[in-house]
Amino acid sequence: MKTTLLFVRHGQSIANENGIFAGHLDVPLSELGQKQAVELKDYLLSRYKIDAIYSSDLSRAYATVLPTAEAIKIPIQKDTALREIDGGKWEGMLQKEIAVEYPQDYAVWHNNTGLSRCTGGESMQEVQSRGIAAVERIANKHLGQTVLIATHAGFLRAMQCYWKKLPLSKMKDITWVPNASVTEVRYSNDDYKLVRLGESAFLKEDVTNLVNI
Repeated sequence: MKTTLLFVRHGQSIANENGIFAGHLDVPLSELGQKQAVELKDYLLSRYKIDAIYSSDLSRAYATVLPTAEAIKIPIQKDTALREIDGGKWEGMLQKEIAVEYPQDYAVWHNNTGLSRCTGGESMQEVQSRGIAAVERIANKHLGQTVLIATHAGFLRAMQCYWKKLPLSKMKDITWVPNASVTEVRYSNDDYKLVRLGESAFLKEDVTNLVNI
């Protein structure tokens, strides 16, 4: 029995727009991010029959799938396990400020994100571990259905390594998917197949691919 999982990176946030490391910091979508959320809704409704919707409890993820949820009248189930990495002391800082104040930790982040730990926060290994557990739980609850899951860029990079059976040391070679893009994964017999990665053509001139969290 095949289950379709549609992972969405949140739309452009105020933090993305201003180069701020957000992590668990709850920041809203930018004006463009709100527009992307509507464009995402139109795309999803034209291609899929969605049976359930899950989201990180952070507002930038929740707001990205809210137009879709309202259109098809399905509640959004919030799940803290779908959050971005806990940035610890980096939360709310500019990338260049982190590089100056926490040079050793930031150097690992910059050069090999998969092996990094935010100062006072989570490691990518911890993000991947909670992500694997959350996605497996959701997939098994909705066998044979299509599930929309709103989450974050770092989370999706860590999960890409898992789906592709790559060690986190290879995460430095993993693509950052665009804001409000759709990554389609098929789940069957406890295995995952990556079908579509970071689909964003439907956003046209509104595509943003900001590499800061």
